[in-house]
Amino acid sequence: MAKTILVTGATGNVGSTLVPLLAALPDCQVRAMTRDPGKHADTFPSSVQPVAGSFEDASSLSAAMQGADTVVLMAPPGPDSVQQNRAVIHATKECGARKIVRVSAIKAAENGKTEGTRLHGVCDTLLQESGLTHTILRPNYFMQNILMSLESINADDCFYAGMGDGRLAMIDIRDVADSVVATIEAGRFDDQVLEISGPESISFGEMATVLSELTGRPISYIAISPDDVKASLLQMGFTEWMGNLLKEYSQAYSEGWGDLVTDNVERLTGHRPRSFRQYALECLTPLLN
Repeated sequence: MAKTILVTGATGNVGSTLVPLLAALPDCQVRAMTRDPGKHADTFPSSVQPVAGSFEDASSLSAAMQGADTVVLMAPPGPDSVQQNRAVIHATKECGARKIVRVSAIKAAENGKTEGTRLHGVCDTLLQESGLTHTILRPNYFMQNILMSLESINADDCFYAGMGDGRLAMIDIRDVADSVVATIEAGRFDDQVLEISGPESISFGEMATVLSELTGRPISYIAISPDDVKASLLQMGFTEWMGNLLKEYSQAYSEGWGDLVTDNVERLTGHRPRSFRQYALECLTPLLN
């Protein structure tokens, strides 16, 4: 009998990479939960079933989860994340699904360093105390975040961030997705909390050096203050809450908070996580002018 896997946040950064991998597993039926299934139906493999669902609509969550064995829980960052996670956990228990795989965040803790860290910590605790079988993955900073700087790199050969000289064991989203697949396939990581990272810590200045070497042109990293990060985001139309969140993360990362290398991707997947150089070569430099 095919195992049914429901993916929340199916069109997000991790979800859009994860869904095709899950769809390729034998004896798995994948449901991709979105607010508007019709809008995204063509973005998923044909075997994937798009289903309507909203974190704020309990009936839609229940309908999406009927008959599911495993729920992959990913919710967007926001002040309502605890309520959203609580709703998914409740619906999972009510519908009898066996397991939740939750994508959390680096060093999530209820007394953590940033608002995002604290909210993720509360959500992780909710799941741990739910009685459900679970695996919690806490990824480091995504390599793909540099795509937000693609315009300035192409226009001016530079990119800006508020991380100072802080080193981060950043991770490729593809390795996050591979790790989720492994927790579903292997069945030996139940009830574990795993920090996942790339293979090395790297500063933004070193990222600029890598990009310069790969493109053959001088690309510079320009450090700005966390306050300037927030101001820039507000000018771009982000909310005050998101501006504060990324200001706090910038400050934390600038102090070396992301300098956490683990071997958990290799433990989970059997392969070493991708380096920034590999990510840049395969995914970023083809987008550079």
